[in-house]
Amino acid sequence: MLRQLDAPVTVKNFVRNDPLCNYEFYMVELLNRSAEMRRLHPQEFLWHQSQAHAECDAYSGDYGIDFKLIASQSSMKATSLLSPRYQIDENGFIIGYEGKRDKLNVENEITVTRMHAALRQLTLDDLERIRSGEGLQTYEKDVRIFLEKLETKKHLLLFYPYEYRFSQDRQPADGVSILTAALQKSFVSAFCYRSKHLPMFETYLTTMYYDDFVLFRITQNQLRLMDAVPGRLCPTYDHLRQYDWIGR
Repeated sequence: MLRQLDAPVTVKNFVRNDPLCNYEFYMVELLNRSAEMRRLHPQEFLWHQSQAHAECDAYSGDYGIDFKLIASQSSMKATSLLSPRYQIDENGFIIGYEGKRDKLNVENEITVTRMHAALRQLTLDDLERIRSGEGLQTYEKDVRIFLEKLETKKHLLLFYPYEYRFSQDRQPADGVSILTAALQKSFVSAFCYRSKHLPMFETYLTTMYYDDFVLFRITQNQLRLMDAVPGRLCPTYDHLRQYDWIGR
């Protein structure tokens, strides 16, 4: 089972007047909480506020990395439009109100692409065609935007903003291995695309498994588990989740 993470957690500046509403902040916290990443890069990762000259999102010493949210553009649009919105008033109180449903079509619907499902059926040749093609279907347009992100000439941490669980609260001992195999099957063509075009840059991927971030390194187009970091150890993520509880 999986569900997309809530808008306050994933959409930058979604909560008005909350300066912490930026997923890049807890990506930095994740890297700093990962024992394996700290072994590779002992200096603390720091978010780089000014990116006017194509700087990376975060640095550990001279090592820079960019964060890329890889949910489809259509799904992020739907999340932003349909989710309850929040703002913090001048007294520090949280105010909730309706989303922007008036921007939907007359049927009050929006078609979205689930990136993992779209990619699962596509080969590397399909991705090359989509990247250079015209007159694409809706899901193919989402895939092309994703491919453009993969072409970023920097080390990348790809963040797939979904939470994976098993049904009926069943959490098998090999659950992370099952998740890894499922992600590998869905994203392998994308990994091949990235390594073909930019083999000199490192690529990492993270998503949520229950309440933990699972962090992978992609080597030879294969997901290699690095760490599992509890979300509660990433203070910004823990803070932004409060809006989900308020909305229930």
